[in-house]
Amino acid sequence: MAGGYRDHGHRGERQMKINVVPGSGLTAELVSRWRQIQIENPSLDSPYFCPEFVMAVTAVRRDVYVGIIEDGNDIAGFFPFQCSRMRIGGPVGGPLSDIHGVVAPPDVRWTAADLIAGCGLSAFEFHHLLASQQPFMPYHAEIAESHCIDLSNGFGGYTEHLRRSGSHLLKDIRHKQRRLAREFGAIDFQPHVADPAILHRLLRWKSEQYRRSGLADVFSHGWTTALLERIHAIQTPGFAGMLSALFVDGRLVAAHMGMRSRTVWNWWFPRHDERYAKCSPGILLRVYAAEAAPRFGVRRVDLGLGDPSSYKSRLRTGSILLATGRVELPSFMTSLRRLRRGTEAWVRSSPLLPVARIPGRLIKRAERRRRFH
Repeated sequence: MAGGYRDHGHRGERQMKINVVPGSGLTAELVSRWRQIQIENPSLDSPYFCPEFVMAVTAVRRDVYVGIIEDGNDIAGFFPFQCSRMRIGGPVGGPLSDIHGVVAPPDVRWTAADLIAGCGLSAFEFHHLLASQQPFMPYHAEIAESHCIDLSNGFGGYTEHLRRSGSHLLKDIRHKQRRLAREFGAIDFQPHVADPAILHRLLRWKSEQYRRSGLADVFSHGWTTALLERIHAIQTPGFAGMLSALFVDGRLVAAHMGMRSRTVWNWWFPRHDERYAKCSPGILLRVYAAEAAPRFGVRRVDLGLGDPSSYKSRLRTGSILLATGRVELPSFMTSLRRLRRGTEAWVRSSPLLPVARIPGRLIKRAERRRRFH
């Protein structure tokens, strides 16, 4: 993808431009500016907004780019994205991205259309975009809550919040802890283990879960496993892989692979040994992690999206609004995509729907696989 400059609006009297570079083109100076912007803007505290995450994906994929927003001689912001052959952009990490958006100070003025055009894209599709980023708001199709655990007052503050809200979660957790120890042995929680064999066992568990559920296996694509291996190996104060493990009598019963920034721990890929399911080792693992998190400087654990009946709604004490949508610039391909979506909408509301369901399911399954390529 060719880099270039485009007009990007104004701040004061200076014209703003966008320079597109491949992910591998991030210099030490650019990374330093990126970190500075992130630290100064609390809404960008997720590890997904760290330059280390973008560089890790760049190392395993060839379609990662960064739109550098320039204000005169100053770097005003960054817009990381992946680009398909049809010039359709998406978040870095594709379906693995649980939160994305523009990395810029709140006072930087830009529009979504100018940003997309300046990056040479015909469209940008998002599924977990930070809903508070105002320039994208006209393009939101849906908004949902991403659950989180607020640890700004420590683990004690978190448990007190649950108690005051009338939650019986902690009582249930203590009961499950006693049952697990009584029936299987001594419990040992480790917030991070360096052994890659634990990671690979977790990924096998996840693949088995996806196949049993009829879902696309995230880890049947080489780059996804390579990405988690790379993030697992990164251990710095501002960004680190977090492979947590719960052992009982020396046996691994639950594990989770995630990552953290300076203040946020993102809950990503958890799984447990089905033989211990009656003791809910997955929920135990999450509570142990929340208790350990403040030791790493973590003030929030992001659990991700989930319906009101999920375990996440029982653990949460807060939420972040995330948006799904699409920024689309006028073009011939845009017209074709709109025609296709219109046809699909017509079929869904017509008598042909039962006939179309079977090939439709096959198409959706192929579409899920395509998103990981």
